[in-house]
Amino acid sequence: LVWKNMIMHPGYGVLADLSRFFGLQPVDWFAQFPLLSIIIIVAWQWLPFATLILLTALQSLDGEQKEAAEMDGANFVNRFIYLTLPHLARAITVVILIQTIFLLGVYAEILVTTNGGPGYASTNLAFLIYRTALLGYDVGGASAGGIIAVVLANIVAIFLMRAVGKNLDR
Repeated sequence: LVWKNMIMHPGYGVLADLSRFFGLQPVDWFAQFPLLSIIIIVAWQWLPFATLILLTALQSLDGEQKEAAEMDGANFVNRFIYLTLPHLARAITVVILIQTIFLLGVYAEILVTTNGGPGYASTNLAFLIYRTALLGYDVGGASAGGIIAVVLANIVAIFLMRAVGKNLDR
């Protein structure tokens, strides 16, 4: 509700005030860019979690390896590509795995901000199941959607676990 009424509101939100300050027309985020609005809200929620995992992985990088790479003449870009990224690969894979599984169930943000609209512009599978079951009174269709959601989540989890497994074997 903070995002809907205080930050992205086209009349009195913070972003509307900023756009007026710069001489621009305020944007109705939830009407013109509903999916982008949901993506921004969910990214804001999950960014600290990913940051903590990646920061922990960065802090575990051996300082002697960085020092040896500097002595060998590696510049910042080469150290990042050949030393830091391979070290972060496991953490990045874990973050992608966890984020993907949690993002399959994004529901509350859509319900509170856009209610799946305009039309079906910001509807995902979890919200479609809700809409089918409780608003359309079609429990059978919602159950089928739930089974499809579980199958899709398992397929995504299998692919991501294989990627994690390959990454952990290194």
